[in-house]
Amino acid sequence: MNQKVVGIAFVENGKLLIVKSHKSSKTNSWTFIGGGVEEGETLIEAAIREVSEEIHNDFKIKGENLHQILSFKEHAASDPNKIIEMNVFLCNKKIDVPLTTNEEILHYHWYKIGEDYNISSSIKDHFIPYAIKNKII
Repeated sequence: MNQKVVGIAFVENGKLLIVKSHKSSKTNSWTFIGGGVEEGETLIEAAIREVSEEIHNDFKIKGENLHQILSFKEHAASDPNKIIEMNVFLCNKKIDVPLTTNEEILHYHWYKIGEDYNISSSIKDHFIPYAIKNKII
């Protein structure tokens, strides 16, 4: 069985928030805010928990802030030998707290299409084409 994973897309001013976590730094890749779905969690519950863990500074979202836009299987950015089921949510809540590094996240970046970053395939091959087609970015 593939591990279920959530990715949360925050888009502001035509830019996507990408992060380099301790896990994704092993492959030098940038990913969505997000992570694995724990046993007994719904996708929405996992997305809410991951945002709270990775953005910190008391930033919280609710289920109504999330809209699932994509679901697909691919190799994990942190482990190319692992297949995951990625579920991407678009979050309509603006980030109104400072983005500060923490025990999970090494770097944050507001990514503009075309910048030279090693973005994960979930962003490059799935989210960006969807976002362009639907005029999100």
